[in-house]
Amino acid sequence: MIAITPAVPRPVRKKNRNRHRPSVRALRTILPTIALGTAVAIIGQGAIRAMAIKPAAPAAAAPLRMDNPRFTGTLKDGRAFLITATSATRDLNNADQVFLKNPQLTRGYGSEAPTHVISKDGAYQEEKGSLLLTGDVKVDNGQGYQFASQKALIDTHTGDLVGGAAVEGAGPNNGAVRADDYSVSDKGDRVLFKGRVRTRLTPNQ
Repeated sequence: MIAITPAVPRPVRKKNRNRHRPSVRALRTILPTIALGTAVAIIGQGAIRAMAIKPAAPAAAAPLRMDNPRFTGTLKDGRAFLITATSATRDLNNADQVFLKNPQLTRGYGSEAPTHVISKDGAYQEEKGSLLLTGDVKVDNGQGYQFASQKALIDTHTGDLVGGAAVEGAGPNNGAVRADDYSVSDKGDRVLFKGRVRTRLTPNQ
């Protein structure tokens, strides 16, 4: 009779499931930290670049320019005046003021003996009634008197002119005059010279 010995089952080794738990936990802690640090770095670089880039300056508005402008009006005494120029540019800081190139003022426009005043530059304020002429100002009162200066301020309401600068003038009788200042009023009939006035009279031959 054959005896059969039952096989003794070998002990089954249990897998050490907890062997990798410490490393997994460490990764779970480190990875979010790295991701957060990366995000902070990216945001920081973007902010630094944004601060480094200067915003573009807004484009300045172009001033309004007119060619061959004409301004007309009436003086207090009823005479008409006319202001012309080769060009006029509106002042961006004062809408009532225009800068003129080669302006010419005609007082008594349309009359027999108007007064003409010309210069290189001018600034006209219509509401204020002010015309400031600068640079090679020349005045012709229409009666044979001519004056040259570097400045003339004209009130377009009254027609009066205030020099505010040295003047040289000549009359129809070969006379000449120099002064530190001058003014013209009473429709151009009255010319007043001020400060170190020097005159020269040349008799007619």
